Amino acid sequence: MAIVLHSNKIFNNQLFNPMNKLNKLSNYLLILFLVAGLFSSCKKDTPDLTEVNSIKNIQDNDIISNWNDALLEIERFAAGYRPCPVARATGYIGFASYETALPAMPDYRSIAGNYPGLSIPAFDKSVEVNFPLAINATHAYLFKQFFPGDLIIINTTENNLKSKYSQGVSQAVVDASIKWGEDVAKAVYAWAKTDAVVHDAQFDVTQGGVYTESNKPGSYHATPSTDGPGKTNFVMFPKFGLGRVFAISTADRVIPEPIAYSEDPKSQYYGQAWEVYTRTVNATNEDKWVAEFWSDDLLGETFSPPVRWFAIASQVYRSSQCNLEKALVTNFKIGIALNDVVVACWGNKYKYDIERPVTYIRKVIDANWLPILGDKQVTPAFPAYPSGHSTMGGAAAEVLTNEFGIDFAITDRCHEGRTEFYGTPRAFPNFYSMAEENALSRIPLGVHWRMDCTSGVSLGYVIGRKVNKLPLKK
Repeated sequence: MAIVLHSNKIFNNQLFNPMNKLNKLSNYLLILFLVAGLFSSCKKDTPDLTEVNSIKNIQDNDIISNWNDALLEIERFAAGYRPCPVARATGYIGFASYETALPAMPDYRSIAGNYPGLSIPAFDKSVEVNFPLAINATHAYLFKQFFPGDLIIINTTENNLKSKYSQGVSQAVVDASIKWGEDVAKAVYAWAKTDAVVHDAQFDVTQGGVYTESNKPGSYHATPSTDGPGKTNFVMFPKFGLGRVFAISTADRVIPEPIAYSEDPKSQYYGQAWEVYTRTVNATNEDKWVAEFWSDDLLGETFSPPVRWFAIASQVYRSSQCNLEKALVTNFKIGIALNDVVVACWGNKYKYDIERPVTYIRKVIDANWLPILGDKQVTPAFPAYPSGHSTMGGAAAEVLTNEFGIDFAITDRCHEGRTEFYGTPRAFPNFYSMAEENALSRIPLGVHWRMDCTSGVSLGYVIGRKVNKLPLKK
């Protein structure tokens, strides 16, 4: 670097009197000081590798939003993933991304020490890392592990984001960034595999065997389902309640006892069945719109209920134009909340073993009755109480509210343009109103009792609040 000293400007200054030897000595010392300062400023052209810029300064959320988009496309056609394995996958992906980005998030701390058996590699401050590239690498590695059948979408997303954030970055920094992101991802995935009861459950949704149905009145019986048509005693994820959680305790999983079974027309149980029956047989256009708008039950048509909340989150990130840190932290929290939801919710489903409305209504009220989407035989293949949709919505709404505020209004355009079902966008004043409508939509669809929905969304709120209380901030 060339250094040019304009001596005429320095020596003409009244501070430097050529007749004064003392001032002349001071003059020379000042020149040396200025030269040293200029050399020091030259060194700033190379970043101080012990000081990491915050990703809060990155004013786009493309890394997170684009990987969410990839998730929506992949999971839409991914048999066996809905709803439990995909919710679990998003928890580990979000967790790993958070730990990857921590050196560039000075306001946040690691929580890896809370989990026995997990060892995150130490970050080397002497190595320059581009954190968007590192976060991209973490996502790419874990997507390939959790969704090995969808490499085209994964590779395309990875390469597009890598190309964007590699502009003007040296190959050495690109390589170091990818290595850091992959090192964290490998550590987290190795830990994920130790959760043996639920790991890779998408490849065996019955988790090891045929379900034995109970003869107790009101207990769950396998129903016609898109998940397992023609299969005897087919149920999904009966052991998922034994999975690992990130934020909740055993006490947080407790829900009210379900309403007692009864065939008496004056009983609460019959009354809840009658509500489902009449809301479907005499469905208004509004009921049909709400039911189909939130359904997301059909493989190949839409993403599933947990993934729906990442579609909503991406709309929030883009409309708010939030920075990378905000999107990454929110995605992380939604992911671990949904992981805890499927563990808590499915543990309760198989604990209480409550039948679906279709079983009771056909037996007691109308033998020919079908849910709204009856031609597609939509009744998920697991017990009813509590509702997974409802629990997921409650947890995600708590996280989104905590991050974006109680007054964040949103028009959900997840299914805009769809004609096979009611996909017209719906407007909401806040995330809680979304969660409540999502929960109660299961009644006019014909797949849940009201008790499933109210207990489910309440359980979701508890889980979301526990995630919000994690000691992430310094």
